[in-house]
Amino acid sequence: MNSKSTETIPTLALLFTLVAAACESPPSSPTVTVFDSAGVRVVDLGPVPLESAENRALADEPDLVIRSSEDDGATVFSDIRDVEVLPRGRVAVANGSGNDILVFDAAGEHIATWGGTGDAPGEFRSLEWLASLPPDSLAAGDGRLRRVTIFDSEGGFARGLATASAVDRASRPVPPRPLGLLANGSVVAGYFDRPAAVEGTARPAVEIVATAPAGDSMQMVGTWPGEELALFSQDGQLQITQPPFGRRLHVASAHDGVWIADDDRWQMRKYSAGGVLSMIVRSSASRAVVTDELLEAYIGERYRYADQVPALEDLKRDQREIARHTTTPAFGAIRPTTEGGVAVSEFKLDTVSPRVWITVGPDGAVQAIELPAGLDVKRWGPDWVIGVVRDALDREEIHRYRIVAGAGREY
Repeated sequence: MNSKSTETIPTLALLFTLVAAACESPPSSPTVTVFDSAGVRVVDLGPVPLESAENRALADEPDLVIRSSEDDGATVFSDIRDVEVLPRGRVAVANGSGNDILVFDAAGEHIATWGGTGDAPGEFRSLEWLASLPPDSLAAGDGRLRRVTIFDSEGGFARGLATASAVDRASRPVPPRPLGLLANGSVVAGYFDRPAAVEGTARPAVEIVATAPAGDSMQMVGTWPGEELALFSQDGQLQITQPPFGRRLHVASAHDGVWIADDDRWQMRKYSAGGVLSMIVRSSASRAVVTDELLEAYIGERYRYADQVPALEDLKRDQREIARHTTTPAFGAIRPTTEGGVAVSEFKLDTVSPRVWITVGPDGAVQAIELPAGLDVKRWGPDWVIGVVRDALDREEIHRYRIVAGAGREY
């Protein structure tokens, strides 16, 4: 993909909408290009990934719904950070508001609560993610304490994992932030640089590393530009904010590796725990041009919950002053699939309309599916998707949908 392109043709996100509305018949579907190069599997989806995808459909209703209990304070959750599927059909929920893990059975009934707020073993200060660890353990990452906690199948504290080796802790006083866990017990973590205190836009570097299960060694995976920030002076002080349509780094740990993608381009790269590149999924899809209407939509979404909203034109002027992109990010989010592939969502600003995802298997098989509006995907299985939604009162719920056989929407 040419990152400097200024063409106004529809991007991946806009193309979904236009073709779905049957504005015109799509051209004949090209074949996905899959080849191996120096041990790396490369899957090239061409300029229009949807034309290479097999359409799938989602069940009309979720087959599992988990809600907070209004009668039992122990099962009230909010600020859900992550959801993990455990053996025997159980579901673990990382509850950010309580720094605890709520465990539900296959029917959605609460059966246990693990962890809590604190510094002791098995407690958290900033619970951020969950990861199952074969055969039946659960790992939980704490961004503030910079550690990973392993629970056994019954929720007992098993052990803690460091995010840096002893050598690296000696050279860098602050350990890296844990980002995920691989099946072999290696901790995927990141060192996040701070932006320089000067006006302008910056993407401070993120160094991704993998620490061995024993904590005695660390492997460098790579360094990438991180979240884009805008620094500007206001009332004599330097302010930092996220610019409109700013780029960011996406890191998604799977059992057999870690997917890393910069949304400045439509490309996902998978690395092993040893930092070896094993797979690339890419497309030359163009990105959407940032129009005045799109900027207004961005402002509307950003201030959706604000008590007081400044005048629209003033906001648009301010946002244009810190914006440097004329196009949107190339995609919205990525999630690893349980089969070793990757799921990629279209870029959208709103949460009130459905969102199309593309999945690419390790063998290069490509599928497309439209997910319900507002579903924040946490896990992608072989025939199911589980995520978080908000009801009419802005309360969080967990929904699992089955992916059924047969064609879905015609894109």
